[in-house]
Amino acid sequence: MSREFFKNLERLAENARDLIYRYELLPQPHFSYVSPAATTITGYTPQEHYDNPNLGFEIVHPEDRHILQEVMEKRHFFEPVVLRWIKKDGTVIWTEQRNVPVYDDNGQLIAIEGIARDITLRKQYEEEILRLNADLEQRVKERTAQLEELNKELESFAYSVSHDLRAPLTNIAGFARLLQEELAGKIEKNIESYIAAINDSVKRMQKLIEDLLSFSRMTRTELHHTQVDFTKMIQAIIHEVTIVQKSTANFEVGNLPVMTGDEAMLRIAFTNLISNAVKFSSKVQQPQIEIGSYENNGKTVIYVKDNGVGFDPKLSDKLFNVFQRLHAEKDFPGTGIGLAMVRRIISRHGGRVWAQSEPGKGATFFVEL
Repeated sequence: MSREFFKNLERLAENARDLIYRYELLPQPHFSYVSPAATTITGYTPQEHYDNPNLGFEIVHPEDRHILQEVMEKRHFFEPVVLRWIKKDGTVIWTEQRNVPVYDDNGQLIAIEGIARDITLRKQYEEEILRLNADLEQRVKERTAQLEELNKELESFAYSVSHDLRAPLTNIAGFARLLQEELAGKIEKNIESYIAAINDSVKRMQKLIEDLLSFSRMTRTELHHTQVDFTKMIQAIIHEVTIVQKSTANFEVGNLPVMTGDEAMLRIAFTNLISNAVKFSSKVQQPQIEIGSYENNGKTVIYVKDNGVGFDPKLSDKLFNVFQRLHAEKDFPGTGIGLAMVRRIISRHGGRVWAQSEPGKGATFFVEL
């Protein structure tokens, strides 16, 4: 190689920020070259390295010297070696060394050439990341414990709802029935209507409690994922809803996907959506309900569209809140739990649900999975 080439190499080494060295093993161990960066990184000048052949070992932190000894004994060259060095002023730094063995024509190891870089700042960042991760993990544990405590409170609340609230309602219904039987044929029509109103109110309250308990279970029930054939599931729901609600609606079902999910929960969600579509289109002359799907940015969207009474689009954000109703009870009975349950189920599947509508022009509900 030309002299100019070696001059360029020497110029690179002299100006490099990393410490470049050559350590001769024969005839006696000594440094034959140490770049000027040694002064910046270790505090020792190149000349001090030349004068003390053991300096390269002595500056290694006592707890890390076994690593360097293992590299030499087992010939683990080429692999990066991370060590702590003690600078001349006593400061401890982290370094990363990469060594290359030099052999003579007989295959005998005669020298080691290498480069060392100060990685103290990187190690500080790594330690800070580890500290932050540990702190985050602790906060997650604390938050998990809080959520577990809240779940226990929720279970206690659900127990109270199912027992403490049901009992007085049962009593009210029972006494109203006894009163009606006792006074049969002896009271005025308006009093009979009062008793009937009590019975209706009890039934509505019992339905509300049932729906509230179902909504509570949506949070705590474990998901069991299987392959769900939405075509079969939707057809079964339509058959059931049509019978229960005595619907005359015309259903149009398009292509629907087969996807992974908890079929029992998804059935609850789509039963609510289809049941609502039937209910809110029941007052139009020719109820029409369309169910289909399409792809949107790699996700599947299933929609349920009706030609019913619709709702004010300004209120669309409130639709999925618990107990939220946009229509009078006398016109369209319900507890206001169904759509909240839909959102909870779809959210637990990692999806989202939204709606579009105009008053008198029907509504479309979208489920993205």
